[in-house]
Amino acid sequence: MAGHNTKRGQKKGNHHTYSMKIAEIYKITVFFAMLCIGAGISLLLPLREDVSTNENRTLAKFPEFDAGSFMDGTYFAKVEEWFSDTFPFRDGWIQCNEQLESLYGIREQIVHGGIAAADDIPEVEADISNFNKIIEFVINSAHDAQPDLEELPKTDEDEYEDEEKEENQTETEQIVNAEDIGTCIDGTDGTTSAQEGERLGSIFVVGSSAYNYYCFSQANSDRYVETVNGLADSLEGKAVLFDMIVPTSMDITLDDATRNSLTSSNQEKAILYMYSRMKDNVQKSYIYEKLREHRDEYVYFRTDHHWTSLGAYYAYNIFITQLGKEPVTLQSYEQLEFGGFKGSFYTQSGVPSLGDSPDTVYAYKPLSTNCMKYLNRDGVMVDYNIVTDVSSWSASSKYSTFIGGDNAYASIHNPNLSDGSSCLVVKESFGNAFVPYLADHFETVHVVDYRYFNGTVSGLVDEYDIGVVLMLNNISATSTSERVNEMSQVCR
Repeated sequence: MAGHNTKRGQKKGNHHTYSMKIAEIYKITVFFAMLCIGAGISLLLPLREDVSTNENRTLAKFPEFDAGSFMDGTYFAKVEEWFSDTFPFRDGWIQCNEQLESLYGIREQIVHGGIAAADDIPEVEADISNFNKIIEFVINSAHDAQPDLEELPKTDEDEYEDEEKEENQTETEQIVNAEDIGTCIDGTDGTTSAQEGERLGSIFVVGSSAYNYYCFSQANSDRYVETVNGLADSLEGKAVLFDMIVPTSMDITLDDATRNSLTSSNQEKAILYMYSRMKDNVQKSYIYEKLREHRDEYVYFRTDHHWTSLGAYYAYNIFITQLGKEPVTLQSYEQLEFGGFKGSFYTQSGVPSLGDSPDTVYAYKPLSTNCMKYLNRDGVMVDYNIVTDVSSWSASSKYSTFIGGDNAYASIHNPNLSDGSSCLVVKESFGNAFVPYLADHFETVHVVDYRYFNGTVSGLVDEYDIGVVLMLNNISATSTSERVNEMSQVCR
């Protein structure tokens, strides 16, 4: 009897062990099935995003095959970066993770990008009086010959300025040494203390405001200059090329004592260096000093890296005056106001002081029209508004009130003009707040975001008889290899 019970117990034990093995095999099978399904979904290209709304940045692109990078292994590193950066529903997973962590009282500083080692900016002497010259014409047709800019008739204002310089200034006083720009402490006796702030990767946070560090790269800056010069040569006799380099808030609105305590490259010095290397057939729209004059106004956002529509308005004044046109007064526009804007600095850092003090986006409708068209991702031209009501949009998306955000190509037609005047703006996102002001001055305004556009500037100039081309970039783009690569592909 005892032996019989023992055998029965062994059978029962064997059966239990067998059941456990079946359960384990089932779990492993389910795990690998889910793994394969997840991997399959993650590889579906239509599901992979190319822009992160939370981070306000363009995500990594799938790298083009190159034998050299394939052999040295860098190709696979780029594929891995693309895979992790564009995982389907990535923003949603990040938000879920942040919300779960917040329930447990966990708050990490999520900052994308660090600070690279900056190059020394070469010493140059720049004659600022040569910048922002008024050009007394607008080319209406790409088939018109370009006048010699040196032989254009001077305005009364130019003649008066020349007389003043001859009488009251020496040559040394006309030349501004770049190393002396942006290093003084305005309005203080030199003893003002720097504010205590927090450095989070490429961002500096002080109080309820944040700022981007800028690292000058001579190689990339020189390539930017070469790209601009090459474009000017290719447009010779067809269109006039302007270049506008926009400083960031670090060197404009941050108080001088705090700014001078930070190891961020001198933006004015870098702008003057690049302008000094640009050819005479490139017209320089020099806006640094104008923005410094208005630094106490709301010219940059506090929670976002962009300038405001007011900052863009002051730059527009300089550019449109260079063309011999009269700027529209700010009071003439219909103003729209969108509160609760929490921009890229907040979404990247999660710093409570930024979230507790959101920005307000002000936008101004053009007088002539609020209608535009843009090329969507399916290659179809879509009707849209130049300034859109974004009051119900998410807190991080309100900057997209301007020209529908970042699109490969857009165009604006002014129904009140029939003079053939046309302008092309080649830009990144800083140009979005700038473009609406041009609608009242040209029959047609063309807009290209070089990060997404597949054509060339010269091709557009020939196709649409464009007479004026403006390159508009924030200064960080001129030192970023990926941005300069994208420009060089389009600016031909």
